[in-house]
Amino acid sequence: MRLGPFILRRLAISIFVLFGLSVLIFLIARVVPGDPARMALGPRAPVDVVERLRQQMYLDKPLLQQYGLWLRDVVAHGNLGDSLLTRRPVKQDIREFFPATLELVGLTAIFIIIAGISLGVISARYANTWVDKVVRLFSYLGIVTPAFAWAVILMLLFCFVWHLFPSYGRLTEGVTPPVTITGMYTIDSLLNGRLDLFWDAVVHLILPAIALALPPMSQAARLTRSSMADNQNKDYIASMIAYGVPNRVVTGKYLLKPSLISPITVMALDIAATFGYAFMVEKVFGFPGLARYGIQVMLNKDVNAIVGVVMVLGVVFITLNIVVDIIVAYLDPRIRLLGRSI
Repeated sequence: MRLGPFILRRLAISIFVLFGLSVLIFLIARVVPGDPARMALGPRAPVDVVERLRQQMYLDKPLLQQYGLWLRDVVAHGNLGDSLLTRRPVKQDIREFFPATLELVGLTAIFIIIAGISLGVISARYANTWVDKVVRLFSYLGIVTPAFAWAVILMLLFCFVWHLFPSYGRLTEGVTPPVTITGMYTIDSLLNGRLDLFWDAVVHLILPAIALALPPMSQAARLTRSSMADNQNKDYIASMIAYGVPNRVVTGKYLLKPSLISPITVMALDIAATFGYAFMVEKVFGFPGLARYGIQVMLNKDVNAIVGVVMVLGVVFITLNIVVDIIVAYLDPRIRLLGRSI
């Protein structure tokens, strides 16, 4: 299978997608009512000071020229501009906040994939029994309940009633973070040989990750169960059962693989979307991540930071879409054969 040209073509298309996204979000961030310079300096700032900041941000120039100057800085210098909220370069803010959200979403993805697929397989294996009904009820409950509601429920139960998990931050208050290498405390702790810090970071991640994972995990379980139920009636499955192939082999090797195509596609989109809607969970648990930062800059009309955050999320969506295409090509032989003509 020649996936190389396919991946290169997808990467080339992704460049145009990111370019279109940058144009769209750049224009939206600037046409929304409100003067970013005035909002940053406050209502009592002198007019000349506000005007000076507007000139520094190129807000006194036409929109097309503003975009050209911004694109020049990004391409030539990797400069996304300065944040009006933090008074720092936007890329520095992203380097600080993105690893926290990446770490959180990484654990969330593990929960979604393992628990979602497992529950779906169990539900399909014991279809129309009490086990199936319990899993389906749990799935519906998980889908209709938003992540921030799960965050509040889990915090009340496991932090304040049973005192099993911490309720705030990335590490216990007063604990010195590990030496920064990747920005993710779990990985940095292991690289520094600090197992105590690693466990402390993991404990702080568990509840937020479960809260984020429950809705998409429930959706994955429902889709896996539905897909396996459809494929179970296919002729090749009936033939294997007739030949005496054990149910465990039929389910694990021949039924599960083609049934995972739809769930994996949806799970990838859900995981990518988690980077955006994690802000409520991050807010509940006091987690200093990119999603929480993104909402703060939007409320303050921090135009440079808004564009920077949205572009990062765009890269995440595109990357996960390409990864899903490769996984689906592995799971479905028909797509692998089509890859030869790409």
